[in-house]
Amino acid sequence: MQVFEKIFEAVPDGLLVVDAAGLILYVNGALGRLFGYLPDELVGQPVERLTPRQLASAHATYREQYQAAPKARAMGASNDLLGCRKDGSLFPVDIMLSPLDIGSQKQTLCVVRDATARKEVEAKLHIASTVFQSTQEAIVVTDVDCRIVAVNPAFETATEYTEKEVLGQHMRVLRSGRHDQFFYRRMWDAILSTGEWQGAIWNRRKSGEIYHEWLSISTVRDRDGQPVQYVGITTDMGRMNHVETAVERLAHYDALTGLPNRLLLNSRIQKTWERAHRDGKPFAVMFLDLDGFKAINDKLGHPVGDELLKVVASRLRENMRETDTIARLGGDEFLIVLEDVGRDEIVALAEQLIKRIGAPFDLGLNEPVCVGLSLGWSHYPKHADNVPALIRQADEALYQVKRSGRGAWREYCG
Repeated sequence: MQVFEKIFEAVPDGLLVVDAAGLILYVNGALGRLFGYLPDELVGQPVERLTPRQLASAHATYREQYQAAPKARAMGASNDLLGCRKDGSLFPVDIMLSPLDIGSQKQTLCVVRDATARKEVEAKLHIASTVFQSTQEAIVVTDVDCRIVAVNPAFETATEYTEKEVLGQHMRVLRSGRHDQFFYRRMWDAILSTGEWQGAIWNRRKSGEIYHEWLSISTVRDRDGQPVQYVGITTDMGRMNHVETAVERLAHYDALTGLPNRLLLNSRIQKTWERAHRDGKPFAVMFLDLDGFKAINDKLGHPVGDELLKVVASRLRENMRETDTIARLGGDEFLIVLEDVGRDEIVALAEQLIKRIGAPFDLGLNEPVCVGLSLGWSHYPKHADNVPALIRQADEALYQVKRSGRGAWREYCG
């Protein structure tokens, strides 16, 4: 018998045994703590002491009906049960019932669990589900392999695909073909390093129509910090006439630095290529990356990092001509397009930028902040005759600088 008593006391849920008359025969310590009683205070008392006062009569009637035809009832079979603590406070409970036949005596084992946490989770899930179903923004959830596991009605409206059609499909089903591999590589570099990405993107509806939207991607992680899902939230900019001006600004310029973003850069670099191809003039693509920025961000915080990026952008602008384009790609990466320039001019500008960015930044802190600059560049038509190749070559040149010590420039060497 002592073994069974020890088991009874070890169970984390509240346990009590009630006889056919509704009197409590036994309670464990967990039940006493749950209701605020010492176990001895409940033994011999009617079980209705643990129910709301106004429901005691109804509970007694139910108990008599149950005793007439006792049967096991699973935990959570009733969703709106309340317990009453010794101090009179009420709280939601889940209850499991199981008939006990001990000799000629009919008894009932009751397992009682505090349902407060479950109710709170259910309420939050209900709110989340309501938002998911009713929001005007299209939402898509994918697994870590980018296969779709859930979409909301707004997604179906925007893409013209039903949920059934896209579940299990890879997100590339929406690709428009307007973005090259460089665009997607940079997107995933940001997602994998920071857990998020946002920007303008062209996608394709089921009908084949290509449309413009603003996409925000966030990473969902498990308790160990490992990615388990990605959530994408999009706004179809072509259907947002009431905020077209603001959205267009967001679509083409970096919100932090005011520099052109990737979308505007792609448009400008394409036009630069067209002019260079038509007129037979050279142009250069220059990839820039700050040295030591991450350490400053980690040590001094993101607000300081953001302020630093603003001043860096301002210094870079000072050295640009009207015909040049400088864009922020994300994080501490920038890209410059230089029209109608020769190698000597490129080298002179590269050295000037490295010196300018290497000068201390006064951000109003106790000490100046210092970063360096690494850059790589490629030249049209010497290195390549198309934009994707020129960008890739400039990126490769930058990578070589980073590997060899940073704080320098390098021309692409194929």
